Amino acid sequence: MRKLLIAVVALVAVIAVVSVAYAANVYTVTGSTAAKGKGSKTKPIPTAVKLSFQVKEEDASKRGTVVEKYAIGSEGVVTNPKLFPKCAFSDMDNEATVPAKCSKALVGSGIAKNAAGSSGDTSLANSTGCNLSVRLYNNGSGMIIRLDGGPPAVPIDSDQIGCALPIHTAINGKFVKHTIGGMTASDFTFTVPQGLRHPLTGIDNSIRRSDTNVKLKVKKVRGKRRGFYEKTGCKGSKRLVRATFTSERTATAAPQTFTATKNGKC
Repeated sequence: MRKLLIAVVALVAVIAVVSVAYAANVYTVTGSTAAKGKGSKTKPIPTAVKLSFQVKEEDASKRGTVVEKYAIGSEGVVTNPKLFPKCAFSDMDNEATVPAKCSKALVGSGIAKNAAGSSGDTSLANSTGCNLSVRLYNNGSGMIIRLDGGPPAVPIDSDQIGCALPIHTAINGKFVKHTIGGMTASDFTFTVPQGLRHPLTGIDNSIRRSDTNVKLKVKKVRGKRRGFYEKTGCKGSKRLVRATFTSERTATAAPQTFTATKNGKC
């Protein structure tokens, strides 16, 4: 295998949990913001964000089904990537190290826990664990998910960084404005490349868990504090979190999309 699948680095700005069944998968998303208050369009509140994302098979002894596309956002939570230092995706992908010029574009970090194995045998017992460090960089319109890890490999249930192969790669993501819960929101969307979903013919790569933190980034614009992530209000007393997962197309199945929602603290 050349590469192993990464975690979703999707961002929500409320405390919330989403647990749903998608095909054979069960997804759980939890997220929170550091800043207090609802915020509004005229008085946005910059905030740091934490996110944990899990994917499990209904049968706990098996890997989850491979998912290709992800989009996660939250009601009234928007981003301003154009206001902050950025770096190019070409500086991140398949390079052994991230260039120093990109240090100011770093906005977050975390861990991605994966399991890979034969397409014909989805058992965790016969899967390889690969835990990768995650760094998030502003690309001016979204975030680049930078992944790094290497030998020695770690047990599938380990929280340590380690992988049987040296992994140094990235996925390019973008923010897309949508309406969630009746308010404008920024969905973080990205597509996992074929080479990460299937590093070799007959090999599936499945994300198991991702834990990420986006730091508080603030810039003053026309006398107003603006954040890389900021809260601009809720329609009611709750904030709606929405997570959308799309499976890959296979020889026997068309892509399927499932959208999970959960009301969280505003």
